[in-house]
Amino acid sequence: MKSLFPLFLLITSIYIYSCANQGSPSGGPRDTIPPLLIESIPVNKSINYKGQEFQFIFDERVNADKLKSQLLITPHIENKFNVKVRKNELTLTFDEPFNDSTTFTLNFSDGVVDVTEKNPAINLSFAFSTGNYIDSIYVNGKITDLYTNQDKDGFIVGLYQLTDSIDLLKDKPRYFAKTNKQGQFLIENIKNGYYKILTFSDENKNLILNPETEDHGFLSDSIDLTLSRDSVRIQTQLINASEFKSIRSKKTGRYFDVQYNKPFIQYHLTKLDSTNTLPIPPNNRVKGNKILRFYPRETYQYDIDSLGLIITAIDSMFNQRIDTAYIQFAETSRKPETFKASFLPSDNAYVDPLVHHTYSFDKPIEIFYQDSLFILYDTLKVELVPDSTISWNKNKTELTFDILLDKDFLATEIDTLLKIYSDTTNIDSLAVNDTIRIDSIRMAKYDYFSSVNTNQVTVSFPKGTFISVEGDSTPAVRNNYKFKSLDQLGSVSGQITTDYQSFTLQLVNAKYEIIEELHNTTIFSFPYVKPGKYTFRVMIDNNADGTWSYGNILKDEMPESVYFYPEIFDVRANWQLENIQISF
Repeated sequence: MKSLFPLFLLITSIYIYSCANQGSPSGGPRDTIPPLLIESIPVNKSINYKGQEFQFIFDERVNADKLKSQLLITPHIENKFNVKVRKNELTLTFDEPFNDSTTFTLNFSDGVVDVTEKNPAINLSFAFSTGNYIDSIYVNGKITDLYTNQDKDGFIVGLYQLTDSIDLLKDKPRYFAKTNKQGQFLIENIKNGYYKILTFSDENKNLILNPETEDHGFLSDSIDLTLSRDSVRIQTQLINASEFKSIRSKKTGRYFDVQYNKPFIQYHLTKLDSTNTLPIPPNNRVKGNKILRFYPRETYQYDIDSLGLIITAIDSMFNQRIDTAYIQFAETSRKPETFKASFLPSDNAYVDPLVHHTYSFDKPIEIFYQDSLFILYDTLKVELVPDSTISWNKNKTELTFDILLDKDFLATEIDTLLKIYSDTTNIDSLAVNDTIRIDSIRMAKYDYFSSVNTNQVTVSFPKGTFISVEGDSTPAVRNNYKFKSLDQLGSVSGQITTDYQSFTLQLVNAKYEIIEELHNTTIFSFPYVKPGKYTFRVMIDNNADGTWSYGNILKDEMPESVYFYPEIFDVRANWQLENIQISF
């Protein structure tokens, strides 16, 4: 009997442990079925309901911990509520009565899930009316990205009742819904009438568009909802549509900065007093093009000299503002900010014989050693970039030049040299020691020239070729360029059918980055394309003014049209894709 006691303790321990660790049984198929609403009090689409409590009964136990942030009520109301869950029963109790003679819709989003696998109830919504009928108008559609055509998930789509005082940047929508993963939306039980429709990402969850930080899209025309509407399509973009403002003008360490609330693309400077002999200091856009920076000059006395300037700035939506600033510098021990530069084409790029170069700097350039820009054909030929091709922008922050490379020089020259160094006819008559030495040199040179890449040219310049207004300089650059060839590249060509007179055809990669573009041509060819996946995007200039417009929500102007080719295709080396038909 005594010997059975340890076994008894073991069995008892296992039993107690299993009771203390109750949970989902292991094994078996995973629960993928969402909870199903089987009853509600009041019933769905009840009329003349004046209560403040709603009860929902599901076919399994549910969790509603996130319902307060997920529940969407339309028309929008500021009415707080409590959530209570008991097994499979959910109760919502609102603090205040609902407005009379109104149809309300409760959209639960993903706020109700089962307790085992957290499967959300699908398309769970509930409608009721405090009046004697249910509004039955609905609108549905799809939200996509303006530049990639990708579906926008979790966007607010709002309806704003059309009134004289409507303000899409300050008002909350009367009716709204969220898009699903496919970018689709459905707003139901709408009171018939005319509305403005707006969609936005609502990053701060306040149901108000912030055009500075939130993707958005809209329809410029009001939407007639005296009848239901299907398949409304809106495209979104992240573009700062807020009013273009100057925030501050002040001395900042070594610099004088004029700051704006958003990026600007152009600016022009004029002296307030044309008789002032102080020069306009070197200047440039910095910090994401939100700051116009002026750099100190020796002609300015610290904290004494001041130059009044009229600054005309234009943002990306072509809004213009004119401000006055008085430029002044302070003596400081603060170090200059890091000097940055970029050089295009980049190293190892494929190029045509005629190459356009763009060198960009984040500070104006004070000194440029023009005789330091070299074109190297291995060690066989060195050329200077011709002076006549070099051009600077107005504030000396961008240098451009075109060079015509000799595509055949290396191939021809190397072929000649290989023939020379493979010739042994002049060696036989020499002494043995001389023969060995010369033959060794000949073979070394033959091996070297055999290894030269004849399809490659180098553009090079040493450290210090460019020196900024603050004395910092560029590093040495040695960029190798390969000539485009169908041996490594593919080609794409075809035809466009359209009635539009002004448009831009863009060859884009899978990330919708622009590879090449052509303007207003119906027969197109991209002859040298790196292997990879591509498609086409067409920016349509609807009003044919020569510029594709981003639109402006403040002016109720939609962006101009964008067409997407419906396929993504492969480009392969030494392969031609021909007769592609594009119609829009």
